[in-house]
Amino acid sequence: MVDPELLKILACPYCVTRPEPAPKGTVKGELEPKPGAEALKCKQCGREYHAEGGILNLLIEEATLPEDANS
Repeated sequence: MVDPELLKILACPYCVTRPEPAPKGTVKGELEPKPGAEALKCKQCGREYHAEGGILNLLIEEATLPEDANS
């Protein structure tokens, strides 16, 4: 879905604006492709950012929160 080179520079907009450091072994706000879906998931906070029509939506207020995904 997302070019690996682009994925290197994309980051979770929520996590990069927070004062907390990233967990050990990760980059602050690092995103990874979600298997089987057109979405990226933040390794730090778990928010999922979805793509619609091939366009990735990185708006914090439209991200799926981890507790929402289990509902």
